[in-house]
Amino acid sequence: MASLERQFGVGMAGLAGASLLTGAVMRCKGRRARARRYMLHERPDGSLVEVDVRIPPQAERVVLLDNGLGTPHEYWDWVCEALPPDLGYVKFNRPGYGLSSSPAGYGLEYHFALLQELRETFTGELPLVLAGHSLGGYLVAAYASRHPGAARGVTSVVMVDATDVAHLRSSRRSEVDRWSRQSMLMERAYAMAGVAAFRPALNKFETYRQDVNRSSRAFLAEPRTWAMAHRDYRDAMTYPELTSLDLPLTVVTAENNQGDNDAHRVVQSRMATLSERSRHRFVEGSDHETILSVQLFAEQVAKAITDEPPTGPAGAESEQAADGRPADGNGGRGEELTSA
Repeated sequence: MASLERQFGVGMAGLAGASLLTGAVMRCKGRRARARRYMLHERPDGSLVEVDVRIPPQAERVVLLDNGLGTPHEYWDWVCEALPPDLGYVKFNRPGYGLSSSPAGYGLEYHFALLQELRETFTGELPLVLAGHSLGGYLVAAYASRHPGAARGVTSVVMVDATDVAHLRSSRRSEVDRWSRQSMLMERAYAMAGVAAFRPALNKFETYRQDVNRSSRAFLAEPRTWAMAHRDYRDAMTYPELTSLDLPLTVVTAENNQGDNDAHRVVQSRMATLSERSRHRFVEGSDHETILSVQLFAEQVAKAITDEPPTGPAGAESEQAADGRPADGNGGRGEELTSA
């Protein structure tokens, strides 16, 4: 019996050691690959921000892309691939993610300053589209509406299944809030133990190209990723609610989400009222992650970015969905883009 227990103990120790080693190797390779593929932008304070920039000579405008909670900028890859040649892009990892330096403190004003700096460094005087997914959707809209001079040169804002901070704040101390916080803590523990190297929390079906799949898996295997995600989640609870946006606005909503889809539609539809020039599109069959990670859905997001900015209230335009149905007239759902 003692021999059997000893064998079991040795086996478990071996598995734990293999898991720790696998995680460490994956993180090391991921950082090296990331350093080869992406630029590091040095800020005035000496900190570094990981950026991926493509602005071709024929570019007539640029889209600045802001990521969601705990996700790398590679999650925009299918969107970027679908953009036309005359539209450049700038995507980046917020401080603390990927190769970007960890800040001593963070907050809205720090993020606004970073967006402004990226604009001035990479986009020049080209017209700019601001697009963000999840928390990034809130951040670009808040920057455009609250940061002095931010709206100058911006042609439109695109919020992709964006976070409503008022709705988020109302969930404080609820079961959903507890589950979210515990999930991020557990994912950090899994990353530290190397378990995340075998089954990542996101992109589980590896729907991107293989190089992006490897890069995102290594990103999610970093314990720091989940520490920063928890920081962003906690901070978002304190962010001010958006009240108005004096720019053309496109709200793109994932049609299929965990929880109450009807409540999600209501929250997303409310965002479309932030601007008097807005449109609301639904991507049928997508959820909060696959709206970017599935190529077919991401192409519809790219179309929302490249289309001409809306000129009237949501539902006022005579656009049609992908299946030929009217853009609105369905109880405020806006334009519904199908995955067919």
